[in-house]
Amino acid sequence: MASSITRTNWDKSTNKDVFKTLVKDWWNLSTLPELVEYPNVVKEIKSTDEYERRGRYAGLDYAGELVEGQQIPVQAPRFGQTKDWTQVAYGTGFRMTDRMKRFEKIGLYEELTQELRKLMRETKDIEIAKMFNSASATTYASGFDGFALAYDSHTCLDVAATTYDNYLNANLSISALESALNYFDYMYNDQANIITATPDTLVVNYTLRWDANEILKSPGKPWEMSNTINPYKGELTPFVYHRLTSTTSWFVLAKNNPLYDLFVITTVEPDVNVYSVDSTRDTIVDSIQYFRYGFGDPRMCFTGDL
Repeated sequence: MASSITRTNWDKSTNKDVFKTLVKDWWNLSTLPELVEYPNVVKEIKSTDEYERRGRYAGLDYAGELVEGQQIPVQAPRFGQTKDWTQVAYGTGFRMTDRMKRFEKIGLYEELTQELRKLMRETKDIEIAKMFNSASATTYASGFDGFALAYDSHTCLDVAATTYDNYLNANLSISALESALNYFDYMYNDQANIITATPDTLVVNYTLRWDANEILKSPGKPWEMSNTINPYKGELTPFVYHRLTSTTSWFVLAKNNPLYDLFVITTVEPDVNVYSVDSTRDTIVDSIQYFRYGFGDPRMCFTGDL
C-alpha cells in the first residue's frame, strides 16, 4: 500500500533534509551490532527438505540371570513416536521510489539494505527464543512425547511408563543448582535405566548475571562468611541469554552431549532480492528465509524457572 513506500516526503517536513547535506548527523539506533544468540542454546541442522521426520525408539534392556538349560531370551527395541518439523518461511522488505533513491544524500537505501540483513538474522533469534520463554507450554514447541520442554512427567518407553521431571520451578540458588546437577547425575533412558550426562552451560536472564557468577566463580561458598570452598566453582559456564523475557528464567544445558536435542533446522539462509515490479521504477528490496526450531527429546535441558 502507498504508506509503505519510502517517498521524497519521508522526513515529514517541507525542508527535505534527506536531499541536502544540511543535517550534521542522522541518529539511527538500528545500525547497532546485531543481537544473535541462538547458537549458544540450540544446535543448527542444515537441510534441503521441506520437512524433517525424526523418530524415537528405546534400545535393548539389561540381561537377566539364567538357570541351567534355559534358553537365552531375545528382545526387540521399543518403537516410540515420529514427529515432523515442517519448514516455516519468514520474510520482509522495503520499497523506495525511484526519485528517492536517486537524490537522497544520506545513504538511506544502502543503510536500509544492510538493516534488512540484520533484521532477518535477528528474526530467527527472536523466534527460537520463544521456545525458552514458553518452555512450560506447547505453544511453540513440543517433543516426541507431546509435552512441553519443561514438564514434570515426561514419559519413557518402558512397560511401566516411567516418567522423569526436568522442571524445578524454583529461583536460582545454590540448592536449586544442586538439584539441577543431581538431575543430570541420575537420569533415565527410554528403557527406564539409569544414565548420566555432564551439563556444561547455565543459561540465565540478564538480571541473574551476578548470581550466576557468584555461584560458579567464587572461590569460597557464596554468601557465607566461612572458609568453606565453593564446590560449584567452574562446574558450568554461565551464559546471559538476552532474549529471555522473565527475570527469573534459568536453564542448565548439556549442549556438548551428542544427544542434546534442542535445535533449529535451516533450509534457506536470509537472502536479499532487489527488483522493480512496475513502470514506476521504484526499487523493492526484500528477503526470505526458511527454518524450523524445536526439540524431540528434552532430557539434556533442565529448566530451573521461567
